[in-house]
Amino acid sequence: MKIPGSKSILQRMLLLMAYNKRNLSVYNYNPCGDLRELEAALTSFGYRILGSGTRREFLFDKQLFADSEHQYNFQYNATGFRFWLSFLASQPGITAQIWVSDILLKRGYAPLSQALQAMGARVLLNGNLLSITGCPLSGGSHNLAGDISSQYASSLILAAPFMHSDLTLQLSPFQVSQSYIQLSLQMLALFGLAAQITGPEIHIPVQKLHLPRRFKVDSDFSTVAYYAARAALSPKGQSIPIFCRQELKQADEQIFDFLVAMGASVKRGKTYVRIRPAALKGSSFELKDCPDLMPVLSVLALFCGRRSTLLNVGRLAHKESDRVSGITAAFDQIGAKYELGKDQLTIYPFADEYLLQQQDMQPIVLDTQNDHRLVMAFSLLNSRFPQLQLSETQSLDKSFPFGYQALI
Repeated sequence: MKIPGSKSILQRMLLLMAYNKRNLSVYNYNPCGDLRELEAALTSFGYRILGSGTRREFLFDKQLFADSEHQYNFQYNATGFRFWLSFLASQPGITAQIWVSDILLKRGYAPLSQALQAMGARVLLNGNLLSITGCPLSGGSHNLAGDISSQYASSLILAAPFMHSDLTLQLSPFQVSQSYIQLSLQMLALFGLAAQITGPEIHIPVQKLHLPRRFKVDSDFSTVAYYAARAALSPKGQSIPIFCRQELKQADEQIFDFLVAMGASVKRGKTYVRIRPAALKGSSFELKDCPDLMPVLSVLALFCGRRSTLLNVGRLAHKESDRVSGITAAFDQIGAKYELGKDQLTIYPFADEYLLQQQDMQPIVLDTQNDHRLVMAFSLLNSRFPQLQLSETQSLDKSFPFGYQALI
């Protein structure tokens, strides 16, 4: 079993490193597709990157930085793109260009761009080419739309310590994925900067961060969540190795509470989590702050003793694919019963006679929509019903770099 380092923590760490133009040794690195895009950006900016596998050395090279033409490219990594946009906007004297794929443009960046321009940066889009003229960002107070993504807020939070004056963010009452915003604040606190939080208002002072020379990345709990769901469906359960800091909370750690609510036994130690299966029961699950859990929870719900309802799923249309339609299309193919409302999905468990029928089922190919989270979810179905095959597994590389065979 292989658990890569957390993409969420790793990308935040690399941005803080770049803001400080520091060198950094990284352990438990995740060399997935998203991180390779960010690596390319760091290289273009002026970093030399050494190492392979789960170890990397990031070395800032002044000459490479001086020679850089500041041309960047983001195809799939929405987090990296949004974080890098604020980073470039904060660099005085630099005019940069980012080629942005249609996929990322569709997923959006406007609220972040508007905030950066209000702080003095210049951001212009021409086709797929985004031009950024950096400056010392002014800071100040800003209202930020947050009904689509938390990454706009996180991008500004990571930039805040390096602004001209303190930053105050007024979060929307409809802010989604607040746990990821909390993770960004926890990363700052880990290195000596504590934000002031009053209700929906976050105040971040300009302050020097104390970054380490070496950093071990916490285990990726999105991957752990997949293994935990697989263990809950297995006859004997499983022990999953993990490394995590108490100071950094990942959104997908919520999977353990959900499994307990379903009736499974979850025991956490310092270096592992043990999942023991039981007769699972359905429940209601709030996904506003942990949307990436929706695909695996949807599959788990099919094996519960009563129906389950997943709440706040509407925004999943803005992920790598429309994950709700991806799940419901697969359910239509295999004859699973569900009810889809405006912002919730109710899933009914498989009947015993259905499970028996599947033994003679003809092969069915489930469309993953080239979405790594759907690959993980559908592999849970494949583990129970080998007749259910996946349209592709290469998209798994976006977050899990070790290949499909290592996953299963």
